[in-house]
Amino acid sequence: MKKRIIYHFFLITLAVSSCQDLDKPVKPKNLISEDKMVEILTDIAFVKAAKGSYKKVFDSEKINPEAYILEKHGIDSLVFAENNSWYTNQLDEYHEIFKNVKINLEESKIKYEKLTKEEDSIKKIEDSIKKAKGIKAEKKLKFPSELEETLLQEELMEEEIDNAIKKRSKSIPLSVKKKQ
Repeated sequence: MKKRIIYHFFLITLAVSSCQDLDKPVKPKNLISEDKMVEILTDIAFVKAAKGSYKKVFDSEKINPEAYILEKHGIDSLVFAENNSWYTNQLDEYHEIFKNVKINLEESKIKYEKLTKEEDSIKKIEDSIKKAKGIKAEKKLKFPSELEETLLQEELMEEEIDNAIKKRSKSIPLSVKKKQ
């Protein structure tokens, strides 16, 4: 008897739930291209990471990063919500979008690591120059030839720093240069 009641309850629940009309979102009038959605979602991922790390700064400065991103891409929140809703029902396209977002994030991570290594190498060179200058100040030079050699070494070190800085500035992404 219990099995029969459970069985009937299950069938009724199944019939009621299958009769519900699932509203699929209609294609938005202002459809955002897949490439633009990739850019927007990549920016959102960066902001969420930053917001997680610097929540107090965002709160104290009353910064709304989501609004900034939408303004940056020239869309409003309603257009984004409609497009996001529509793309979530287009599984193949949405999968491709997120695959490209992941690729963008990985590329940015590699660029960041490369810049960090370059900055570290520049710092090491600057530290070695400071150390060399400190040693030179401690030493008393006996001959003019030693002075010329020391000056030549300093010039070479300064050239290395300049070259490293030039190399670094060439590898900085255009968006970072604009912010500076």
